[in-house]
Amino acid sequence: MAADEAEMVLDGSVDLRGKPVVRERTGGWRACSLIIGYEFVERLAFAGVWANLVVYLTTKLHEGTVSSARNSSNWNGTLWITPLIGAYIADTYLGRFWTFIVFSCVYILGMGILTLAQTLKSLRPPECTPNEICHKASSLQIGIFYFALYILAVASGGTKPCISTIGADQFDEFHPKEKLRKSSFFNWWIFVVFGGSVVGQTLIVYIQDNISWGLASGIITGALIISYILFMIGIPLYRHKVRAGSPLKRMAKVISRVIQNWKVQVPTDASCLYEVDRKEYLSQGRYPIGHTKLMRFMDKAAMQTTSGSNPCTVTDVEETKLVIRILPIWLTLIFPSTLLTQSATLFIKQGMTLNRHMGPNFQIPPASIGVFLQISMLSSLVLYDRILVPVCRRFTGNPRGITILQRMGVGLVLYTFSMVAAVITEMKRLDVVKSHGLADDANAIVPRSIFILLPEFSVMGIAEAFLEVGKLEFFYDQAPESMQSLGTSLYAASLGVGAFLNSVILTAVNNITGGGGHQSWILDNVNASRFHYYFALLAILNTLNYIFFLTLSCFYTYKRETSQVFGEEYTKSTDIAPSNNHNGDGIHEGIQ
Repeated sequence: MAADEAEMVLDGSVDLRGKPVVRERTGGWRACSLIIGYEFVERLAFAGVWANLVVYLTTKLHEGTVSSARNSSNWNGTLWITPLIGAYIADTYLGRFWTFIVFSCVYILGMGILTLAQTLKSLRPPECTPNEICHKASSLQIGIFYFALYILAVASGGTKPCISTIGADQFDEFHPKEKLRKSSFFNWWIFVVFGGSVVGQTLIVYIQDNISWGLASGIITGALIISYILFMIGIPLYRHKVRAGSPLKRMAKVISRVIQNWKVQVPTDASCLYEVDRKEYLSQGRYPIGHTKLMRFMDKAAMQTTSGSNPCTVTDVEETKLVIRILPIWLTLIFPSTLLTQSATLFIKQGMTLNRHMGPNFQIPPASIGVFLQISMLSSLVLYDRILVPVCRRFTGNPRGITILQRMGVGLVLYTFSMVAAVITEMKRLDVVKSHGLADDANAIVPRSIFILLPEFSVMGIAEAFLEVGKLEFFYDQAPESMQSLGTSLYAASLGVGAFLNSVILTAVNNITGGGGHQSWILDNVNASRFHYYFALLAILNTLNYIFFLTLSCFYTYKRETSQVFGEEYTKSTDIAPSNNHNGDGIHEGIQ
């Protein structure tokens, strides 16, 4: 290979005009810095809105505890479900880059509307009077506020499957040094993401609680505009993967063909299955995948039963197999997101009842206590990446230290511990409430520091460091190369479905425990509530969920992992043509 050819990336990446890119001039951490910079601001915006949303709904729009927690969960669920829409648009129509551009512009528009809703007096109800007369928000005020919120949810969700994948695409997996950097990318991506959350939950929340909600939203809007401009400046540096078409359409066709050929017997000889020349895939920016013996009934889709039957290719079938294999694992990763939702709903309601003073003149905003979750998470990430991984690598031989499923399993266990800590903390808080006779006073401040909530937030932060990074890496890594936007959107969807599930469980528990003249576990008066019963229920359900996860993990076969802890490794050949070799020769063999 000539010297000038050696400079080209090997994974087929191109620039925005579709031309092959030079390694030294594009990609790497230099390009990632601008991409990560935008995500830092976006997460700052998300944290600034979501962390304090329950407080705004209860103190400014005058909603009740269950209603505000449910609406906050529904909004968060929408935000994390819409990445599926973003991934579909990116893969089918616009590509990752242009999909990101469109949705980020809509994001800025949504923040602008939210700024107006929180600034103009005509768009929000009057403050409660000293004798606690609180006027509900009008239909117009509620409509504009939630309209802005859900524009943000859709826009933010639309950018999520694109921006993280664009960041990962800046590293060439077929270059040893860049592949090593890519293995740390998701750790540092999440580190920066939660760094933005820390700023959002401290600076932005402080401005909201002590100066002006409208000013805080205005600052976020300005920061988004600046980060968007900086992202656009970096366009010459970015590497792009060629759009491979809609993975959902290909999967739908495979499933349809399997149903049509259900009664047809699968041939023992894989060469009888339909496949096209590898050059056709390479021209589409896709990688041909060799046949595997897993889920052989799916091979019915690649059988040409008649001359005009239009069968699916072996690669299409194998891609579908890979997605189907990760779906059971995905199901087990939904429930932990229900637990995570407590950090911005009921945990915040706990904090509103506690002593938040630090000195005579400073009072911690209730939502800012969540920053300890972020700090715990960030600290754990650094320790994990710099200490735990190198140590474990010596014993396991796995470049990641431990497998992705092991990492997620540890996170699942820690999530249960976080709810146990929440149960203990709430029981101690209620003991103080009872001893001081404060149960009937909804506005009473319990004479205990807000820092008693640190254990539940800190353990949850450590759990996130294991589970959330593991989830992101798992869905990106285990999805087919041409479906990695779909993979990262599955990560986001697990958070969204979990948030919706929390809304369902919260409503069900409230209705069941409050029926028949009994007092509900969750009341507007937090001091008379029984949050610890609800937290204990979540801990039990997550333990059952972990058992389900562990069972599935024992039978899971990795697509790329070399460790055989949870399942036997299998080898699948993937043909990759370097971007500077357009005639299809010089094929690389990949072990997955």
